[in-house]
Amino acid sequence: MRKTSQAGFTLFEVMAASVASIAVIAPAIVFMLDAYDWYAEVQSELTLNREARQAFDLLGNGAKIASNGKDGFAYVYGIRGRNAAPAGAQRSNYVLQYTNNNVTISGDSFALMTVTCSATGRPLPDCPGAGPTARRSVAGWIGSDVSIENNARSIATGRTVEMMVTVTDPFQAQRAASSAPATETYRTVFTLNRDVPDP
Repeated sequence: MRKTSQAGFTLFEVMAASVASIAVIAPAIVFMLDAYDWYAEVQSELTLNREARQAFDLLGNGAKIASNGKDGFAYVYGIRGRNAAPAGAQRSNYVLQYTNNNVTISGDSFALMTVTCSATGRPLPDCPGAGPTARRSVAGWIGSDVSIENNARSIATGRTVEMMVTVTDPFQAQRAASSAPATETYRTVFTLNRDVPDP
């Protein structure tokens, strides 16, 4: 008869309990890691949608500013308040940069980081290819230059413009094999409502 002080589990019992525990815990860990990846993708998609809404709002409607612009009013006019579509690049280091009425306003940004390109379009849409100099400075979410077309896709020639914004989550893009899961392109049409020349 075993004494109370010597009571315990046999080696076989410990090994059987360990195997049973692993059989229960392993699928739970796999499920948890899959859920984390899913959460990161959903969070990235929400970020892309938020940044696209901000870009459309800023470029379409403009903004009120602290100081007066060229025309003496404290407004940066969006496309809806212009006579002609804006020309030139609308981003710098992936940050939305919109200039109007002699004032420049910016979209959301974060601390500047450098992303190394692994191939053409990877991990960012405008990566030229791989190599020691293939790097991009990124501080925002606008994945490629904003496209503003006022001829080919215009509804009423000279009065409407189609705007296309490509938004990229650079944090998610670096984790993916390509930029596709972390990049979305959004399109809309705006009407030019100003009847006098732009300031």
